[in-house]
Amino acid sequence: MVFGNGPRYPVIESKCGWSAAPVVSDDLILLAGGASGQELGDAPILQAIDGGGERFRLSRKTGGRDIEPGEISLTPGGDVILPVYEHDTSLRIMRVRRDGSVHTVDELPDDEPYDIVAYDVGSKLRVAVRALDEDGYLCSWLYRQGRRQGITYRIWGEKSYLWSSGEWLLDAAGDTVVGATSPDYGRVGPAQRWVGRDAATGSVRWTADAGGYILAGRIGDALIAVDLASFDRTDRGERDYDYGSSARDTGVHAVDLATGERRWSGLLPGRAHSAAVGPDGVSVCAESAVDGTWRVHHLAADGTYEGVTPLGGHACVVARTREFTFALVEGQWLMALDNPGANGDGPGPAEPWTIPIPLGGLAPSYAARVADMRLDTVPITFAGARSYLRGIDSLQILEI
Repeated sequence: MVFGNGPRYPVIESKCGWSAAPVVSDDLILLAGGASGQELGDAPILQAIDGGGERFRLSRKTGGRDIEPGEISLTPGGDVILPVYEHDTSLRIMRVRRDGSVHTVDELPDDEPYDIVAYDVGSKLRVAVRALDEDGYLCSWLYRQGRRQGITYRIWGEKSYLWSSGEWLLDAAGDTVVGATSPDYGRVGPAQRWVGRDAATGSVRWTADAGGYILAGRIGDALIAVDLASFDRTDRGERDYDYGSSARDTGVHAVDLATGERRWSGLLPGRAHSAAVGPDGVSVCAESAVDGTWRVHHLAADGTYEGVTPLGGHACVVARTREFTFALVEGQWLMALDNPGANGDGPGPAEPWTIPIPLGGLAPSYAARVADMRLDTVPITFAGARSYLRGIDSLQILEI
């Protein structure tokens, strides 16, 4: 496996770390922008790039307040969905065709039930949108790490919503929607529950204790959660759920999407900082409680522990395929790590190649903070035989 430099494009600046990662859809690379409250004029909020360069760019006039696009998503037919929050002013959900023309703009009202005008000095609202089909979508908002939050199911172009709930959206696949309740800071964890709902009606199908859980991804119909609170519990010698704990470990769980029951649970040594879920397993980067080094631990899809890759300094796992786990080390080096046993070269993983990050570094990136916890992220997207690295003002494509 060898990487080579592919094309490099100038791009709009990312203003929101939670929407910095490129989104790749067939021949389009999609990037969100935004503006700070000090900027004047028109602020770019969405850019689309194809093989010939920029296909289109959408902008919005600034009004002296932060403009923060949320994470880009897609309808089943390929239209682009972009939530745009202007601090303390408005929340709009945009549906854009692939030629850049605007299909629909839904402006959502304040306090029905969204916390758009909160009279905060700084912006504290995070928004995520997922299409359920061509006609309807879920809009979820998170205010101040879960102090207030919710999900609504809406039809494009209609003012009212079909149902609402009090969770932050985690996953929407098929006919089941999964969200996380607001945290209870009065209990260790903090205490929190995951709720599975019928997508069409919003009725509850299951609930599960999920204190400290952060969703890392899916393998088939199993949600993979990293328990960021388990390190603190085991550090105090407390028993962590249904498995015996040794001190200072991180829990990893597979939660059945249909029932909410845990299919398997495991412990990894150290405090987890990032995770990547692939088709056949999970790779978790954790900081050792013994010597402070960073290591990537590998689990199979059934929870079997497969091995560890020592990396030394600060690292963030980016993606996992059947053969490799990709990690960003010290913010400067992108590494491809052999998954244990994937290439028949012994029991332990190796480092087949390392390539420096392009000059200028990567754009800031971070996930929405749920219950004051989150996994590390970087603005790098893997799709097919390419990786897409978003810098401050450029997009570098690396060819595999």
